[in-house]
Amino acid sequence: MNTIASQMTTPVISIYSEATAQEAAQLMKEKEIGSLLVKGYQGYVGILSERDLVYKLVSEGLDPCTTPISSIMEESILSIDLNASHFEAGFLMQEYKINHLAVTENDEIKGIVSIKDIF
Repeated sequence: MNTIASQMTTPVISIYSEATAQEAAQLMKEKEIGSLLVKGYQGYVGILSERDLVYKLVSEGLDPCTTPISSIMEESILSIDLNASHFEAGFLMQEYKINHLAVTENDEIKGIVSIKDIF
């Protein structure tokens, strides 16, 4: 069985929650990725995707130079075990209408898998 471990992006790229939306967009462009895990003082506190930038920043007319990531990120990070199948990951993404999942091993985030990686 093919697992999502072979499709996930590593290493995990992250950014602190105090960073601006512009800084996040620049990092995504530089790393050619569609999402970032967001760090707080106690570890990961959320996830920011391209969709968040469009739906929560651009469509609301917010200033990317001053808007902190913490105000537009998703606070819940959905995850899946790295031994899960592509089918399981795709089903979870469809069920929750998301495009990115954290990939975990023993409850530790090891990578990110996107809908593009799966299909």
